[in-house]
Amino acid sequence: MCITKSELESKVQELRSLKAMKEEIEGELKAVEHEIISYMTEKKIDTEITDTAKITYKPQSRTSLDKTKLTEILGDDLKPFEKVTSFKVLRIK
Repeated sequence: MCITKSELESKVQELRSLKAMKEEIEGELKAVEHEIISYMTEKKIDTEITDTAKITYKPQSRTSLDKTKLTEILGDDLKPFEKVTSFKVLRIK
C-alpha cells in the first residue's frame, strides 16, 4: 500500500480523531463500571446474575518479584533471569 504524503497526513488526523473518541468512550466505560461496582458494594455482594450476565466483584492478588531484594541475595548479575521481548511501536506526536 503506497500512499502520498497528504494521504498520510489525512490518516494521522483520522488517527488523532479516533484516539480522542476512544478517550471519551473509555471515560464513559469507567463511569458505568463505577455504577456497577457501587451496586455490588451497596448490596454487599460479590456475585450477581442477571438475564444476560454473571457479574463478580471479588478481590484478587498478583505476585511479583522484588528486584532489589533479589539483587541483595543473588548479586548484581540478574541477566540469566531476565526475559527480553521485542516489539515495534508506532508513535505520532
